[in-house]
Amino acid sequence: MDQGHLIGVFAIALLLIGGLTIDGVLTVENLRSIARLAAPLGVLAVAASIALMSKNIDLSGIAVVGISAMAGVRLQTAHGLSELEAFLAVLVIAVVIGLINGWLVAFVGISSLVATLGTWILFEGLFNATLLSGDIVFTLPQQAIVRQIGTGRLLGVDLVILVAAAVFVAAAFAMRHVTYGKLIKAAGDSPEAARFTGLPIRSIVIGVFVVVALLAAVSGALYLGVSGSYSRAYAPGLDLMFNAITAAVIGGVSLSGGRGTILGVLAGTAFISIFVNLMILLDVSVVMSSVLRGGLLLAALAIDSSLHPRDEETSRAGDL
Repeated sequence: MDQGHLIGVFAIALLLIGGLTIDGVLTVENLRSIARLAAPLGVLAVAASIALMSKNIDLSGIAVVGISAMAGVRLQTAHGLSELEAFLAVLVIAVVIGLINGWLVAFVGISSLVATLGTWILFEGLFNATLLSGDIVFTLPQQAIVRQIGTGRLLGVDLVILVAAAVFVAAAFAMRHVTYGKLIKAAGDSPEAARFTGLPIRSIVIGVFVVVALLAAVSGALYLGVSGSYSRAYAPGLDLMFNAITAAVIGGVSLSGGRGTILGVLAGTAFISIFVNLMILLDVSVVMSSVLRGGLLLAALAIDSSLHPRDEETSRAGDL
């Protein structure tokens, strides 16, 4: 049994233990709430896993999630764009951020961790100072399509869950059966060998960061649809990205690159979503919840390090 399947078993066990010890865990409404809140997290976890499989990491997704939510509202309410125009504008912004990230990593040679940390701070500050005009809370109009996706159902299934499921299925198919998906894992598994065989590493890296940024934009839109609003003071993007990376690593995606499955990411997303839900029902403080989630991430990193230790080849390939 691989790590992804094992985490899936742990997620089910955690849910059952919670159901036996905490009132209200196994109710239909609570299970629906877990799934709905897991949808934007799952999409961002897929994004994080694709970056990690390519032996990179993208922290700018924190900014993209926030820009997607806040700019999506602001462009409609203050600048007169239609919802479709606002969403397309957000996607264009995401593509630009992804291209910049890819260029910094592939051509300038900056570590992806440092590069995306810089673009996260740069673009978040830029949009806060210009487009967002000091607003703190951005509320989506009730009639907005994104809001309908966040609250509506199709054949009894929440639309936001269907959207997230479509992302998971598409990503799983692409990473297993599409040439570009295979190239991402090959380049992440051994960058030096990939270069030696003539793979277009730079193009692959740029494409990865564009895809990650687009998925982060979709995650932000889904979060806005589910929550109905986005608070810049609370910074949900940071919390989402932390949980997304944790879900990916717990689900078996290795920081050494080239390893992991989308099914494992799904299991990791389920585990984190159930864990957070139980913390809320137990009325655990935000600080203590962060401590526990940090411990989970460190434990997952330790397991990943023991399963995939650095060797001479990975040392030459470089760090994130």
